[in-house]
Amino acid sequence: MNMDDVPLPAINIWTFFALAALDIAANAAAGPAAVATAAHVNGTPLTARAMQVGALAGVTKSGILAFVEFASYAGLPTPAWILLALVASGFGICVLVTAEVSNLVLGETPSALLIAAVVAAIPLAGECIGIYQSAGGLYGSKPQTQLCVMGLDALGGYVFARMAHNGGYDICPYNVAAAAGAVYGVITGFFHTVLGCMAGFTHYESTNGNYEMRNVFGTSRGYNPNWNQNAWN
Repeated sequence: MNMDDVPLPAINIWTFFALAALDIAANAAAGPAAVATAAHVNGTPLTARAMQVGALAGVTKSGILAFVEFASYAGLPTPAWILLALVASGFGICVLVTAEVSNLVLGETPSALLIAAVVAAIPLAGECIGIYQSAGGLYGSKPQTQLCVMGLDALGGYVFARMAHNGGYDICPYNVAAAAGAVYGVITGFFHTVLGCMAGFTHYESTNGNYEMRNVFGTSRGYNPNWNQNAWN
């Protein structure tokens, strides 16, 4: 039976809150880990302040995604939803996190770094895959997507450092930025890959097209109009 035509079970609101809290914790750990990696590769001392900024950046990124996903339950009007979708896009999150970190570290937000964030957002778009998608959501997700994200985060770090250099800000060597991005991607990608794998273990039953699918996150029921065709595939 081909189950590509039916959605995975959607997570309920309480499961979402629990997973969102875990995601924020994972990102809060990934930020300092990326900072520690950068300091190690660059051969510079690691400070508590840098670790705190890294953790705050991770929490901000995950918190924005969680808030926007939660808002989707509220049935917002289209203009408000479009605005939130832009904020939670790769471009929105990269710009907001860059502005936050720049203000904390430099006391200002140079336009050159914002431009670098916009360009780096292209490979970093995978980091904007939220809990709702990774754990099944309306359409589900594939674990291999998150494996790809791990490599793209390294590329995103490199691109950001390169663009910042072109704008007159040598924040760190390119290999240092790539290493930090890779570590961040490994931690967050691993968490989302686990969620995707858990959502992928399903039990499917169908009677004349009326199906029921269950996984650890919930149950979905409906009618698959292609059930007769799928039965012969």
